[in-house]
Amino acid sequence: MRCPECHVENGDDHNYCKNCGFPLRTQDLNRDLTTGFAERARDRCLLILKHYPENAEAYMNLGLAYYHLGQLNEAISALQRAVALDEALADAHFQLAVCYYRRGLFGECAASCRAALKYNPSSVPALYRLGRALFHLGKLEEALVTLGRVVDADPGYIVGLYHLGIIHERLGDVNGAIEAFSRVAAANPTDAAAHYHLGLNYKRQGLDDLAIGEFMRALQIDSSDRASEAELRSLER
Repeated sequence: MRCPECHVENGDDHNYCKNCGFPLRTQDLNRDLTTGFAERARDRCLLILKHYPENAEAYMNLGLAYYHLGQLNEAISALQRAVALDEALADAHFQLAVCYYRRGLFGECAASCRAALKYNPSSVPALYRLGRALFHLGKLEEALVTLGRVVDADPGYIVGLYHLGIIHERLGDVNGAIEAFSRVAAANPTDAAAHYHLGLNYKRQGLDDLAIGEFMRALQIDSSDRASEAELRSLER
């Protein structure tokens, strides 16, 4: 494999040029991103794109590097370019959705999640992110169905189960909320928020003793939980 930077021949199994260190493949950039070397990954991607300006994977990795560096606008631009070059790049659509979510652009986030799911229908993270975007868009019924699919696909996806409980709560479905938060608390007994929400929903059912127990558990886990403390005081009067 000839290095496009210095033109030295390298072995087919080389990831980097033996002469100048130019990245011959992009997949090892993920190692830089996951080990805290985002700046190095960014610079390597820019070097690749200097020679291969139509490399969609390099743009995707560039977007990831910018994301890890906290440069969301640059990340969005790079990821938009990646999906323009390769519409079927599901990971780029998903990472773009994450960036849009961080920017509060929930409509764009939902659209990118749907694009990611088109090319990778089994992506639970994309399905979860879609459910969260729909929640923020006020589409609670659709968000409920979407997050229901998340926990059906992966019952251990506790964050999805937690937000499913929040939607049941917003919709006034006390039994649905209690079921969801009970499962969260069973999976993670030290989740103070789950116990707080269980307390709220038991209180709404008039089950004050159960509510008091949950608010007390929440305070045992997090003594600074002022919401649970206030609810507990209101029930103990």
